[in-house]
Amino acid sequence: MKILITGASSGIGYEIAKELINEKHKLVLHYNKNKKKLQPLLTKNTHTVSQDLSTSLGAQQLYEQTIAHFGFPDVLINNAGIAISSSVNTDADLWNSSWNKTLNVNLGAPAYLCKCFINIKRNKNIHSRFRIINISSRAAFRGETEDFISYACSKGGVVSLTKTIARSFGKKDNVLAFTIAPGFVKTEMIKDFLNKEGENYIKKGIVLDRLTEPKDISPVVSLIVSGKLDHATGSTIDINGGSYLR
Repeated sequence: MKILITGASSGIGYEIAKELINEKHKLVLHYNKNKKKLQPLLTKNTHTVSQDLSTSLGAQQLYEQTIAHFGFPDVLINNAGIAISSSVNTDADLWNSSWNKTLNVNLGAPAYLCKCFINIKRNKNIHSRFRIINISSRAAFRGETEDFISYACSKGGVVSLTKTIARSFGKKDNVLAFTIAPGFVKTEMIKDFLNKEGENYIKKGIVLDRLTEPKDISPVVSLIVSGKLDHATGSTIDINGGSYLR
C-alpha cells in the first residue's frame, strides 16, 4: 500500500514507519527538521518530505508532494504533534502564539490533509478504499493540566474530526477514519517531564509494570492498515496502560 506518515522522524511516527517498512509498504515520510533521524528508514520504498505543518502552506505542499511522488495514497497517518507548555500566567501574545501553533500542527494540518485527499478522491472518482488514522491522546477525554490547555483541546478536535469523517464519507466516498489515543508514551516529547518528575511518578498512574512505548502502538496501526478493523471506523482505540479507562 501507499502510505503518508506525518511526524515520522521520531517517537510514535518513527516506530510506525519501521513496522510498515517491514511489511513492504511504500511510504512518504514527513518530517519538519530532523531528516538525519530518518536515515535508518531510507529504502527504495521510502520517500522523505520536509514541511512545517504549523503553516497552511506546509500542509498544502505536503499534500502536493505526496501526490507527485506516488499518486493517491491508500492510507494517511496523521501523527505529527507538538505540546507547548503555556500556563494562564503567560503573556497574552505568547499564550496566543503557542495556542495557534499547537492547534495548527495538531488539528489544522490533519484536517486540511484529510480535506485535500478526500476532495481529489471524489473529483477524480477514485473508488479504492482510503483509510485515515489520527493520533490523538487520552487528554482529549480527561483534559490536561493548565500548562497544556491547547494540547488537550487540539486532541479533542482530532477525535471529533475522525468521527465526522467516518460519518460523512464512509458510504459515499469509501473513506474510513480511526483514532488512536495514547497516554504517556516514552518518547522525546516527554523527556523534559521525565527528567523533572521521574519515571516512577508516571508509573503510579498506570496498571502495568512499564511505560507505554511506541512499539505498543505501531502494531495497532498495522492492523488498521491491513483492513481487518474496517468495521471499527469512527472509533477510538485507547493505548494508555490503563491510566484512563472510559
